[in-house]
Amino acid sequence: MKKKIIRRVGAVFLGVSLCVSYLDTVVPLVAAEETTSQDRLWDFTEGTQGWVFDSSWAGDGYHGTSGYSHDLLNGRLQVDIDFSQDSSNGWSQPGISFSNGTGIDYSKFSTLTFDFFYDSTAYTTGQITLKANSGSIFQEQMVGLNNLSTEDIGENIKKATVTFKIDPTYAKAETPEKLMLLIVGNNTDYKGSLWFDNIRLSSPVVEDSYVDATVTAESQTNLLGQSEMLTINNQIIPYAESIQLTDSKANDATKALYQYLKAVGESNAVIYGHMEDTVLKAGTNELTYSDTKDLTGSISGINGLDCGNLFEGFAEKYNNRHPQNPQIPENTEGNIRAAALFTNETIEEGGVMTLSAHMPNFAFATTENASAEKTYDRYDYTPADSYNLKGNTMNQILPGGQYHEQFTAYLDMIAEYAKQVDGPILFRPFHENTGSWFWWGKAFSDTETYKSVFKYTVEYLRDIQNVHNLLYVYGPGSEAATLDEYGERYPGDDYVDMIGFDTYDSNPVPDEEGYSFQTNFENSVKLTDTFAKQHGKLFAVTEIGILGMQDSGNRRPYWFTEILDILSKDAYDCSFFMTWTNYSDKSFYTPYVASVNEDGTLHGHELMDPFIEFYNNKKSIFASDQKAALSLQPIQPIVMENGQISGYFTQPIAGTRILEETLVNARLNMENTMATISVSNGTLEIPLDTHVDGKVAGAVITNEILAQLGESVNGKIILYADNAVMQEIPILFNIPEKEKDALLVDDFESYFGESTLLNSSWAVNKDSGSNLVISLSTDNVLEGDYSLEFSYDETVTGWAGITMAKEADWSASDALQFWVVPDGKNQKTVIQINTADGGSYEAYLNNYKAYASVTEALLVTLPFSEFLDKRTQAPLTSEAASQVTNIGLWMNAIGDSAAIKDGRVSGTIYYDKIMAVSSESIEASFQTREAVSIDEMTIEALENAVDDANGLVKKEYTKESWKAFKVALKNAEKLIKNESAEKEALWHTLESLQDTIEDLVKIN
Repeated sequence: MKKKIIRRVGAVFLGVSLCVSYLDTVVPLVAAEETTSQDRLWDFTEGTQGWVFDSSWAGDGYHGTSGYSHDLLNGRLQVDIDFSQDSSNGWSQPGISFSNGTGIDYSKFSTLTFDFFYDSTAYTTGQITLKANSGSIFQEQMVGLNNLSTEDIGENIKKATVTFKIDPTYAKAETPEKLMLLIVGNNTDYKGSLWFDNIRLSSPVVEDSYVDATVTAESQTNLLGQSEMLTINNQIIPYAESIQLTDSKANDATKALYQYLKAVGESNAVIYGHMEDTVLKAGTNELTYSDTKDLTGSISGINGLDCGNLFEGFAEKYNNRHPQNPQIPENTEGNIRAAALFTNETIEEGGVMTLSAHMPNFAFATTENASAEKTYDRYDYTPADSYNLKGNTMNQILPGGQYHEQFTAYLDMIAEYAKQVDGPILFRPFHENTGSWFWWGKAFSDTETYKSVFKYTVEYLRDIQNVHNLLYVYGPGSEAATLDEYGERYPGDDYVDMIGFDTYDSNPVPDEEGYSFQTNFENSVKLTDTFAKQHGKLFAVTEIGILGMQDSGNRRPYWFTEILDILSKDAYDCSFFMTWTNYSDKSFYTPYVASVNEDGTLHGHELMDPFIEFYNNKKSIFASDQKAALSLQPIQPIVMENGQISGYFTQPIAGTRILEETLVNARLNMENTMATISVSNGTLEIPLDTHVDGKVAGAVITNEILAQLGESVNGKIILYADNAVMQEIPILFNIPEKEKDALLVDDFESYFGESTLLNSSWAVNKDSGSNLVISLSTDNVLEGDYSLEFSYDETVTGWAGITMAKEADWSASDALQFWVVPDGKNQKTVIQINTADGGSYEAYLNNYKAYASVTEALLVTLPFSEFLDKRTQAPLTSEAASQVTNIGLWMNAIGDSAAIKDGRVSGTIYYDKIMAVSSESIEASFQTREAVSIDEMTIEALENAVDDANGLVKKEYTKESWKAFKVALKNAEKLIKNESAEKEALWHTLESLQDTIEDLVKIN
């Protein structure tokens, strides 16, 4: 899960910061104080010293009032800002700037530092990100307040010191006119003052934690391509003479890439991949544009790009790298062109390109220019972040859906990019769908709907946009424990060319400290490889890496080679593995070169030598190893036509409640197909009058048919073609949805006792090697007829949990209340509330003694103040609670607990009636069932029980049981007359009466 936070920052680096140009307004220069021959300082002892408020980068993303002034009392630059109108915007970017008409010379400086002050009471949600910009000097550096160390200086004011590195290559080449410090609002309502002080350009002496490389890069991989075969290290692998592709019209280069990847998979070597290898880097820019090439002389064999924000910023980056070339317009069309040119450069160097898509949440794309010629220019996708989980988007992007046009406009952008690429691309849409951190994830998309969206995406690009240089990759997470589980959301053999999975190593420690990642990793490899072979697909590890690689102290230096050794085993046909992006020297997934010594040796990250040894390993393939082979056209394979008919529904979507006459549409992969659509209530199946027009089948569920179906929780709509079932989707017929209680998360009573419906509302997420089963239970029911049974089985470092989409305003509540039955294992039991601003607020039940010491039912009331944001440790406020997006229940193994047996822990806990309440309590409360019952006990409840008991007839029961019952009844009647009877006495008397009634024995 942590990976997602790191990646989001990286997506911001690439997607936001590369693209925006600034105004050319020049502010009169006021010289900063020269404190030393090496420093330039703006200390604001006298006025604002040329710094002004600057909204030139804000565009339409900032609507608040603002101003700047000299804080004479404290000698600071004061900036008044108001993000309250833009709290729904993840990236609202005004700032301050200093301009010099003759340019700013950075060549003698290495760092920019400044003191930043803010009012901790001026906002309730989100955060502020600080970013420096001055031409290319600072590249993509930024930092959020949540990641800064701060000190409290009194009166709710906090101080942080920020440092950005100056890129020496650009500092020598550029003298930008403007230095800008962006003040970026990330879904924040901050309204008030901020202060800057001691803005300093300097060259401080920094402790060098880097090392010198002692190993020389010398590839030992012998790879030779010929027309009929591929030879790798003397191992001959014939090229496939016949292949089956998702796109039977794929161009020759795409067919050739498939043949090559298949042959590599069958060899004992594996291609190394690195996301954005030639676009972003952690090391020096004085060498090449690739950290991999700096170390080895070759770029990675697989290189990745992401089109998450319409390739925003690529034109600017391309223009900076190629000033001698005609400059590309810095608009969306230009960004697409630049991304294609970057891709072509990779292909020319022998790299294979993969494209992932952190697609924006189309529910939040706004219309910008409805008549624009380019469809993607009709919408502003900036507010539509892929991590925005609201909007029910997956259910609204198929044909007929509310956001269908926004979706296809985005696909048009991908098609335009692909058509400008001089080679094939591995396209991986809707990745990690088995998790719930993207809007297309498991918690937000029914299994059948996910498959339909994936299929439509393929068909739109292939058949409507006529893109024929894509191989389609299905890349979920690594959660699957069985082949059936891996196949649950698999779109189908006709729509996928390659499969894989994403996984990250969060704790690469030595074996003796209980290291388990690679064991779990190989289990995932074995399972996915088996699935690939069964379905005739290529296999790759689509994402992997060390999560949070450190500058020094990394404890598993040969990790890359260890992964290579697993994947190159004879048993597996893995084509490649790809590590994630090096965003900067603060967030990276591979070692890098920081500088070059005078003697030419490399100076940089401590894992340089092990990585170069990994490159030298004959089983690793980099771009330079495969360049010649990829340039040769292998024998043209026969592309087997897919003779199988297939189809899927586009409307309605799975899980719909149908209460009135409804149109049904389905798409078919072949024209003039004999297709029929039927509806079923589980016992009765009714064919519909189906009309086929080309590849579209349509029918109507009439009111008459609905009347025949009656109420059904097990309803289905079924698509047949040539008398075979193409798809069936679950439907609820004639069952209106009860009015939703915004405060109720779940009482587990609305699923009609069907655990399949439960699993469609709560999405299971789990770590590789761990398992979780949830079901409705009639045991341990605290209210109503059903409870949630949560049965987990985890590795020593494992985790598992469930999430439910819940868009609600809980600002009027102050606590979350629920029943739970602990299992006594006392693992890390997490209750999670997620909010629209990206907050993930958690409380851990195992930290409370009242929970940890019992195994009986408890009514738990947790004030919102007990829920702390994982990022900031700030408590959940009523403001943040006004935009709840989803709820999670998690169980994490505690590795050193006594419950761990043979490296695993398993158990079962129960939940019931989870809801937001107003408790006015400032402390967590844990009440036993008895205590709750006593607290709620009244004399009227006992009177009602006595009235019911008096209706029983003596002659129906045995003498002994009747006698015990009469004694209990008499005691109850006597206590009723005592108006001062205490609640506890009333409750115990009621319990005794109910027990004797249950013990009555019928006379045979």
